[in-house]
Amino acid sequence: MGAIFTVAALLALTAGSCRRKAPPNDSPSQEELSPQPSPGPEEPQEAAELEELRARAAALETQLASLADKNTPPAGGAQAALMGYLDSLNGPGMYTAMEKRLLGGEKGHRELLQFFIACDQGDEKILTLTHDSRLVFAMLRLVALYPGETATLCAYMIRNTREQTGSFVRREVYNFLPVFLNYHRGKYPELRQLLKEDIVFQLQKGGDYLYKLMLAMRDLQFKPPVEAMLPILYSEEKRSLHGAVLSHLAGRGDEGLQAMIKFVEEGGDGLQQGVSQALKHIVDLDAAGRKGLALRFVGHKNPAIRKAATFYYFGHPREPADFERALGYLNSEVTVAQQALILGKLKRNSPAIYQQLIKESGKVRAEKAKAILEKAAARAKKEAGDEG
Repeated sequence: MGAIFTVAALLALTAGSCRRKAPPNDSPSQEELSPQPSPGPEEPQEAAELEELRARAAALETQLASLADKNTPPAGGAQAALMGYLDSLNGPGMYTAMEKRLLGGEKGHRELLQFFIACDQGDEKILTLTHDSRLVFAMLRLVALYPGETATLCAYMIRNTREQTGSFVRREVYNFLPVFLNYHRGKYPELRQLLKEDIVFQLQKGGDYLYKLMLAMRDLQFKPPVEAMLPILYSEEKRSLHGAVLSHLAGRGDEGLQAMIKFVEEGGDGLQQGVSQALKHIVDLDAAGRKGLALRFVGHKNPAIRKAATFYYFGHPREPADFERALGYLNSEVTVAQQALILGKLKRNSPAIYQQLIKESGKVRAEKAKAILEKAAARAKKEAGDEG
């Protein structure tokens, strides 16, 4: 706009310099009615200067027109205007258009949300909008100048995108809002509460963008009800998310522990990845001080649960009294890889049990485990002979 005003002023000055002074009244003077003398030697020079000024004025008019075209919003409504600035990476234009909608109440918020959704659906333009520095700076400037209006817009977006759980719009809300609320700590309590309620809603709906949800929970220092996490844990379609949910439950004290125990008992299959991960957390909690938890599953009636629990049980130091339990695990139907792994765990964490297995390797029926132990015994014998 400053450039436009500057050019307009130049045009005014140019026009003034080109304009002849008008007579004091509208009637022609006697001098004008009398025959004029023929042009003197200086008039061609004045005519050339006048022509030069006219050419300069025309050039300035052309420049002014180009500036006006550049700053005129594209036709076709709010969405077309915003999309035009996005496609041309026009940061100043985007700022002006968004500012108008941000300050435009619910109607403006609706137009912004429609624009964001269109970006999400159109060749992932949302990524350009949220990653190109020219556009990001325009939006950050709005956030800095209008924090209250930004909070109102965020609340509007949360309420009106709840069913679009897997959209990029939702992802960007969770990228931005926890940081915004922490920066303005103590302000906008209604918005903070709305975000917490939305976290619970999203968890119950299946946890799309679970990583973003958990980051928001951390930033807000918010622990949702354990029950909100269980729909994800009990969904086979969401098994890729089971590990994250179980890690969260392991840090939730007794209520999280009881939820994991119930999941193991109801899952019933220690070979299922989620059940196996839950058993590892339970055994780790046992080693950290919750004594008695591990033995409940190491002696479980379900063979699959018993084997999985025993494998994790020997991931921690154990006393020689657990020799028979280690031997029983090796002689059960476990894979060759599991035999090698459990022996490695025993060697590191429970050397007394490992040495006893070497001495009594004849009791081991598993061929791979027996071969490992016999090789270790031969190595120990050779080392003893070398020392002698």
